[in-house]
Amino acid sequence: MIRPTLRQMEYLIALEKEKSFSAAADICNVTQSTLSAGIKELENILDQNLVVRGHRNVTLTAFGAETAHRARNILHETDKISARAKQIKAPLTGPLRLGVIPTIAPYFLPQILPLLQEKFPELELQIHEDLSDRIVKKLQQGTLDLLLMAFPFEATGISQMFLFEEPFYFACPKDQKPQKTTVSTSDLSIKNLLLLKDGHCLRDHAIAACNLEQPEKLTNYSASSLQTLVQLVNNGYGTTLLPEMATQSHNLPPNISVLDFENPKPTRQIGIAWRSGNPRREEFEIFGKSLLNL
Repeated sequence: MIRPTLRQMEYLIALEKEKSFSAAADICNVTQSTLSAGIKELENILDQNLVVRGHRNVTLTAFGAETAHRARNILHETDKISARAKQIKAPLTGPLRLGVIPTIAPYFLPQILPLLQEKFPELELQIHEDLSDRIVKKLQQGTLDLLLMAFPFEATGISQMFLFEEPFYFACPKDQKPQKTTVSTSDLSIKNLLLLKDGHCLRDHAIAACNLEQPEKLTNYSASSLQTLVQLVNNGYGTTLLPEMATQSHNLPPNISVLDFENPKPTRQIGIAWRSGNPRREEFEIFGKSLLNL
């Protein structure tokens, strides 16, 4: 008896989620023709139609949807088997797909990667840098294993492990430096404040941490990266808030002054996240604790 393969089940689940052969193929990292052939083979094995192929959207038949549901359970159980085998061998060995947000990756990764390689030499860390909502979606879809990100971030089906709280600092051109050693959040000028553009969680965290009630009045200048934001401040276009990891002297040009905030200081939380129910939870917690001890 010819049985369906796990790969064919993955194709069907991706097709149910994306409703598009091309999008499902991208998720599965195969060509569209390969995915289409795999679905057709599965239909031939089962001797049933699984897919309704329309001009725009692709949908599953009733039996196709039932099969996708059962396939999802089967894949979940095979993941448990694989994860358990790795745990018995040794924790944090083999591939680990890590999603990291852009306001952490260039500052924190250079510090931790060499130490992680030394502590877990068999760990095959695969780094994927992207915005929070995108890496969370990839985590939920199963194309990422673990996230290193800033909280709070509301999302269904993920578990979080808090690592540390990171303060924000006030950054301004040196010729605009206040005549005091610390600043208060009440000193911030909405009109002169530069933040990352919408879509970056750092923007939302900074607004919330500093109780900025009218973010729509922020300056027209915004940036898609902290590096660009720093250059805008360096050239006198305004002031900004920087997380502590971005304030190291080698990350800043010479024309920028950085001041501490008075208590209570605005902060963001840094932590890791994974899909709830993932059998590698214990490994992820070891990974998180290791980051604290590096």
